[in-house]
Amino acid sequence: MKLRSQDSKVLIVGATGFVGKNLVPQMATRGPTTILVRATSNTALFRENPNIRILKGDLETANGLREALNDIDVVIHCAARTMGRTYWEYYRTNTMGTANLLKEMKAAGVKKLLFLSSHAACGPSAAITTTIRNGAENPISFYGSTKRQAEKLIIRSGLSYTIIRPVSVYGPHDTEILTYIKLLNRGICPVVGFGSKYLNLIYVADLVDMIIEIVRRDHFGNRIYFANDGNCYSFDSVLKSIACALDKKNVKIHIPTSIAMFIGLLNDVFLPPRFRLVTRDKVRELACQYWVCGETKSIQEMGLRPKYTFEHGIIETVEWYRKHGFLS
Repeated sequence: MKLRSQDSKVLIVGATGFVGKNLVPQMATRGPTTILVRATSNTALFRENPNIRILKGDLETANGLREALNDIDVVIHCAARTMGRTYWEYYRTNTMGTANLLKEMKAAGVKKLLFLSSHAACGPSAAITTTIRNGAENPISFYGSTKRQAEKLIIRSGLSYTIIRPVSVYGPHDTEILTYIKLLNRGICPVVGFGSKYLNLIYVADLVDMIIEIVRRDHFGNRIYFANDGNCYSFDSVLKSIACALDKKNVKIHIPTSIAMFIGLLNDVFLPPRFRLVTRDKVRELACQYWVCGETKSIQEMGLRPKYTFEHGIIETVEWYRKHGFLS
């Protein structure tokens, strides 16, 4: 399998998001890396790295895309809107933004794309042992639906692509799991709905290793891969692992889905994004019983072996939050 040339140049879109903040420094240790960020983005994490070239632009308007793609060999697209009030907000970024990127890639002659999609693009499974097949996708959230539409655009684009559908990702810089960690740190453990729930997880460092390895191997064979750590976790065991990492006891509070949706509505209507605990779109996902994909194809085909189970990864995550002042 062909390996990435030392002269191969990579553009990362979505560098200041959760995965991007973990990916960019690692990618830059392997060669010159260009990142495209909005004019308002905080780039302090990257400014002192001589291997990182920072360019300003916007997927939604296509501003700066043509210039950013100049002399680029591979694009890693991990930009996404994960929180919004309306379908249009998700669509504008996740679907239209991807369409703009594909158009400009073709115009610039850039032929290779790694797209970070989501498990949400295919929706939850019907049972704990179900393997979700391509073509049987049924996204239940605005986020998942717009990511699935982006996948379809890429599949029809004529570019050489690899699409990764990560399951629930956690680790340093993640604000979603931080919300739960803060609640558990206060002794509160809210759960949407009733009954047992199961999910797959992946630590962000393992996901970053997978992305880098795909680029290094020049693995753009027009395939879709799920990314998980190979384990299925009960939601109760996840909460227990977080509580152990925090060394805190907590009280579990089950919230009926209808009430959780109302809370999500209040958050959507009255609170700006940085203050929202949960959105209606997220409640739709949290209410599902099985977020498992039963898929290890990427591990089998590329020999990738995740290093972290959740029990180990959450310890590093909690330590990172403490070190950076997110936990009192």
